[in-house]
Amino acid sequence: MIALEYEMTYTETIDGPLGPVSGAPDGDRLCWQVATATLTGPRIDAKLAQPGSDWIRLGVDGVRRMDLRAALVSDDDEPILLRYDNALIVPSERFLAALELGLPTRFGDHYMRIAPRFEVGSSRYAWLTTNLFLGHGRLLGPQELTYDIYRVL
Repeated sequence: MIALEYEMTYTETIDGPLGPVSGAPDGDRLCWQVATATLTGPRIDAKLAQPGSDWIRLGVDGVRRMDLRAALVSDDDEPILLRYDNALIVPSERFLAALELGLPTRFGDHYMRIAPRFEVGSSRYAWLTTNLFLGHGRLLGPQELTYDIYRVL
């Protein structure tokens, strides 16, 4: 039986975008800089160590496919690399209006999902590399997003 257990929340603010880059063979892209980020939960407390990036592919079907890389550092000074390239935003009218006006959304307003992966060297955070995670997201306001992330049991 597959079940999910809440593990952490990832929140970021982004600057940009650069683009869209149109006409490329892999499709149109928007490039955002991850300006701030936190990863918080019962077993983790980390913040962005340096600017990250999110290259969003804009599909002809309207779906946004994210490709994010962020380097974080834990409160005990351990580097934690976060990435997700298996991620989708299926925009709704509510999402598009909130995006345009800089308003928050609720988790049920649209389909925003990520399958994050982590790279760590510390044995304290080895659990990040030996589990699968899924998250759902929403907008918090102008250029700010949050994801609740669950461990797949």
